[in-house]
Amino acid sequence: MAVFGVIIPVVAIVGSLRLARPGSLWARRFYRRRPRARARAFLRAYRHDRRWSGPRRAVENWLGGKPDPAGRP
Repeated sequence: MAVFGVIIPVVAIVGSLRLARPGSLWARRFYRRRPRARARAFLRAYRHDRRWSGPRRAVENWLGGKPDPAGRP
């Protein structure tokens, strides 16, 4: 969707709303009566968070500095 959204802006808008987080307005509105779709959205978000938490933390540590261990004074 992102590649097509560069060429056709309407596709980017639809893609940004459609692939929103499970607690977003889109999910609350359109998955209210669809428990299977809601479960798939939660699973997709969980897998995304698990996959990108390591690289995200590495970038945060690079930008802000690595935190000190808890045992050091």
